[in-house]
Amino acid sequence: MFSRLLHQKHQFRLMLCSHKAVEAGAACLVLMVQGNLAGLTLGHLLIASKTGLLAISPVLVVTVTRYARFLANRWTSSAFLAICAFVADALILESHYAGEYTEAILTAIGAFLLSLFISYTPVGKYIDRLAESFMHD
Repeated sequence: MFSRLLHQKHQFRLMLCSHKAVEAGAACLVLMVQGNLAGLTLGHLLIASKTGLLAISPVLVVTVTRYARFLANRWTSSAFLAICAFVADALILESHYAGEYTEAILTAIGAFLLSLFISYTPVGKYIDRLAESFMHD
């Protein structure tokens, strides 16, 4: 049903951006509470959501350009997300760690690793199949 409603390129954009937002937001969230998941609050979730959405904004822009095919590669996609997550985290909140950009760097590393890990799961394989629509343009 879902495939009948949206073209394969739009499905790719939706799946890629939603997963990248969650990956960047999850990395931010864990680092924001310094690993103490019992200390999560609605405020933490809101800030992590903003970070995730800001991080995927450039990803979304790239998916509507001719460079979208580069996001079909798990390494390029994960690296681009890491850069975007760094910038988003640095803009959204101050570091909870020593150093002005320490948390942003850790968020970028976490988003990169999580994105890379997800790319090897069945969800990642599905996104890879959807990305094939960009490979023939």
